[in-house]
Amino acid sequence: MLSNSKRTVAMPLPLNSLGYAASAAGLAALLLLAPAARAEEDVWPTLKTQAFGDRAIQAEDGMVVLDAPLTAEDAALVPLTVRVPPQVAQKLKSLTIFIDKNPDPKVATLHFGPAAGKGGERSFSTRVRIDSFSHVRAVLETEDGVLHMASKFVQAAGGCGAMNAKDPDTENEGLGKLLVKTFPPALDANPIWSAQVMLKHPNSNGMQRDIDTGGYIPARFVKQMVVKRDGELVFDMESTFSISTNPNFRFTFGRGSDNSLDVAITDTDGTKFDAKSVPSGS
Repeated sequence: MLSNSKRTVAMPLPLNSLGYAASAAGLAALLLLAPAARAEEDVWPTLKTQAFGDRAIQAEDGMVVLDAPLTAEDAALVPLTVRVPPQVAQKLKSLTIFIDKNPDPKVATLHFGPAAGKGGERSFSTRVRIDSFSHVRAVLETEDGVLHMASKFVQAAGGCGAMNAKDPDTENEGLGKLLVKTFPPALDANPIWSAQVMLKHPNSNGMQRDIDTGGYIPARFVKQMVVKRDGELVFDMESTFSISTNPNFRFTFGRGSDNSLDVAITDTDGTKFDAKSVPSGS
């Protein structure tokens, strides 16, 4: 404690080239700590209430598994896979994927139909943008109405606002090219088939800058995808700008008498893209 007879006057810190009152070393330390500090803020209770109200969620009970890298090589292209183990015999009602610290934390919600299948391992994979060090969560609702959650902490930052390294006009060449492929199981007794959907689309989120002009590229991203097998619904997905550029999805569906798929995608401009599946190897 300072005595009354002595008074210490704090000297101002020298300003750096950006005008901040901090040393270069101090500023660098703050920047390194910032993602970790943001990651410590627990926003999940609020997100949970907004999405599910006061419903209970069974966390890490083995009903759903989330595969995600601990550290992402590219924050704008982070692979995620959600798996439902074979021992889960129930039909699935919905799956919602969250990234807690993204500008829009909800990545996508899938509502499953009768062609989603049951028995065997069921899965859904895609690539996402992660804006800051964050928990990623997969919340599965089974046919009995119970919610189950798996989560992983992923070290990635800057994926939502990363500068677009390509000319936007070039990026839009071939926009809407849609490829759907189906893959039979290795064992004929397996009731679950798999499929892949690939769409040529920038999936711009409105936060990326044009490398040529420095201006923001207008938002335009996939907002809905409907997948049907022989007229029966596999799932209807509502998605946000957290899905990476050139959306790529792999998923399973239940075996039917006709295992071809019809996929319909709509983006935020209202443009629709449709395609029918081709067998793998075609």
